[in-house]
Amino acid sequence: LLRRSAWRQQSNFVRAVTAQTEWLVMQADSQVLEPFDAREMPKRWAFLCAIVQLLSMFTDAVLLTVIVPLSAQYKHRFGVSDAAIGLLFSSKAIVQVATSPFAAKAVDVMGCRFVMIGAMLVLIVSTAVYAVSGDEFGIALAARAVQGIGSSGVLVGGQSAVTRLANGNEGSLLGIATLGAAAGVLLGPTVGGWLASPEIAGFGGVFWVLTVVIAVVAVMQVVFLYCVLPNEALMKLRNTGAGEEGERMGLRVVLRNRKVWLILLGVLAVNFNIAMLEPIIPVRAVHQFDIAASATGTLGLMWAAAPFGFVLFVAPAGILSDFVPKNLLMAFGPVVAAVGLILTAIASKASGGIPLFEIGLVLCGCGYAFVDAPSQAALTELLGEQGQSAGFAALDMTMQLGFIFGPLVGGSFGISQGGFWPLSITVAAALVVCSLSLLGARSAGGPKPPSIL
Repeated sequence: LLRRSAWRQQSNFVRAVTAQTEWLVMQADSQVLEPFDAREMPKRWAFLCAIVQLLSMFTDAVLLTVIVPLSAQYKHRFGVSDAAIGLLFSSKAIVQVATSPFAAKAVDVMGCRFVMIGAMLVLIVSTAVYAVSGDEFGIALAARAVQGIGSSGVLVGGQSAVTRLANGNEGSLLGIATLGAAAGVLLGPTVGGWLASPEIAGFGGVFWVLTVVIAVVAVMQVVFLYCVLPNEALMKLRNTGAGEEGERMGLRVVLRNRKVWLILLGVLAVNFNIAMLEPIIPVRAVHQFDIAASATGTLGLMWAAAPFGFVLFVAPAGILSDFVPKNLLMAFGPVVAAVGLILTAIASKASGGIPLFEIGLVLCGCGYAFVDAPSQAALTELLGEQGQSAGFAALDMTMQLGFIFGPLVGGSFGISQGGFWPLSITVAAALVVCSLSLLGARSAGGPKPPSIL
């Protein structure tokens, strides 16, 4: 009887423990694992991650455009030709094209945090080297090129982190993050032209100021990624989340998709258009509107019209991409950019045409915004979590191809008045063709509206 009673007590204890364990598992499924996939928790951390990425892209974009108002001085400072100045503008993009696939691979293998922090460190070192370059064109060119390594990590690593933490609102978050790039493109020429004045900081002082700003943003990034972000959110940043190595989408697999090529075509067109104008606008302003080449602040303000249009519309374009078919937004962008380019070319031939000149630049920036943010959201939806990093690498490479050939073509053929007009007509026609190709794409459907293309 005693043995039977003890057996009953043991059985009751085992059943009680089993029931308690099952209840704990159910609680864990609902309270611990659910936030990992979540609807409430990830949105909060995804928004904060988008803000951190906004700051990183801001510093990177400032580095990209801070030399725009200085282009009129570079030829005399370094004693080089117009083509060499175009190469200086393009060198960062050339390196960025080569390193973007490696940045995507690093994201898949080591996670987003490593790539994001490493990218900021590269930007700090390269900017400091640019500051001490003095009159040496070779050192300035090398420093500008090394910046491309950091820029690829900023875009691929940072945007991958934002999309992994997002949940159905990728377009809005990517639009917020890209707003940093837009603000950097806007303030880079303006602040750069002001700081470059001899009475303020001078040529080298501009880049020392930028070095300090990038270092501050890097510290904020480290604090957020290593001290603030909770473990359940970090799990999504440590690896691809795609499972085994064989399930990851490489760059070759991504580029086999026809819709990816259509998206990249639109991105290439608007990036080429903006980059082509970078070496042209300051020189045309000096010759057509009688502005002194040493008035870097004024030249920076004139160029600021294009990034102002970008700032004004990039966040709304990203938000709209969560509700409106993305191909319509991307088709709208090249048309607006083409109209702006034609207006800019017309104004550059007329005396007193500064207002029309500025309106054209604003429209160019607006068209860029309506392609940039929706294209990132489109690639995210189209490729899924397995192919996000490779998709951003392809996008980054395409953008940089525009920044490579745009200044080279603009510096070689568009600086003179006789060459700017036919070049503008040709590029505007290409933008319209690109828009029509995006309109012709059919909806692919998908698990959530709106569907991609």
